[in-house]
Amino acid sequence: MYQRVRVRAPTLLITGSYVVLYVVIVDTDEIILKVENLHAYYASKKGLIKAVQDVSFEVKAGECLGILGESGCGKSSLALSLVGLFNRLARFSAGSSNIPGLLKEFDSESEERAGARGRVIFRGRDIFSMDSDELVKLRGAEISMIPQGLTHALNPQYSVGMQTGEPLEIHDESVRLIEMKKKVLDYLNLVRLADSGTRYVLDPSSFSGGEAQRILIAMALISGPYLVIADEPTSALDVTIQRQILNVLQMIREEFGVSIILISHDAGVIAELADRVAVMYAGKIMEIGDAVQMFHHPGHPYTKGLMQSFPTIMMMRMRAGGKRPMLRGIRGEPPDPHNIPSGCPFHPRCDYAIDICLQEIPHYREVEPDHWIRCHRFEDIKDDE
Repeated sequence: MYQRVRVRAPTLLITGSYVVLYVVIVDTDEIILKVENLHAYYASKKGLIKAVQDVSFEVKAGECLGILGESGCGKSSLALSLVGLFNRLARFSAGSSNIPGLLKEFDSESEERAGARGRVIFRGRDIFSMDSDELVKLRGAEISMIPQGLTHALNPQYSVGMQTGEPLEIHDESVRLIEMKKKVLDYLNLVRLADSGTRYVLDPSSFSGGEAQRILIAMALISGPYLVIADEPTSALDVTIQRQILNVLQMIREEFGVSIILISHDAGVIAELADRVAVMYAGKIMEIGDAVQMFHHPGHPYTKGLMQSFPTIMMMRMRAGGKRPMLRGIRGEPPDPHNIPSGCPFHPRCDYAIDICLQEIPHYREVEPDHWIRCHRFEDIKDDE
């Protein structure tokens, strides 16, 4: 059932002095990405690092899913798995470590083996069953990723114009140089890069962090993907530039109907754009649901702790002598990825933990429509604010 009209992707055609925008109808109930029982493990001399464990979720057309969690909880490893890059990077890491036997961990027949496994269904195709040539055709053209770490994402030896147009050149070998240049400038203007007409020939060192982030967004969009994965797009940027980057992402989503997976440790960034929010901890999704519900009525103790860790405007405006609001936070430290606690991985830091939490891993279950949680005591604590 078609509910509303949206642009599928930023597909622009420049004809003389006119810009033609192709508009198609998007089925907003269409599921374009379905992840089932995803595991992603690194090999190390201390044993397997279980970066992603039994993760399942869906992304609909035109939707923004926010993935929120502390640093080291597996968000970036999840993103790499979704674009089919996790195995390659994990093998490289194991092979470059000079530790004998690590690469053999990827060839083990055991379920507890290094590498990514599970199902990642993108528009009806399983990414894990694709060969390298099929993945090259998919990445950039249909699914794009804005990587974390601006200093490593752009090649210092090539101009930003050349790098922005590279996905277009890879996916359309017949594109003419003049056409590619026009499209590169069009997308650099789309993300509001100042003076792009003269600066596109410069190398990345000539641009600030915020400008480099805009270039990466243009690079991710230029081939017209259905899904963009933005991994910490506002990290290491000041508040003003963060706002500008979020405005660009919001414009892209509203104008072009591109689905977005927004990954961040900052709840404020997630709150700006996300329709639904998934909270990750120790490689697992602990809770996923509607963004309004997750921020105002969280169900999992970890989600509650996250939301109570951020000061509100009321606290900032607190009058002298008035009642002091409590900023609770979360006690303890995140677990060592080499030694995840038994049972619920959050139980050493949880104020509601009982014996079963220490012994049994909670089932990932739907407690309300479109509200999934991994907690033994949800029904007991759901009304506890």
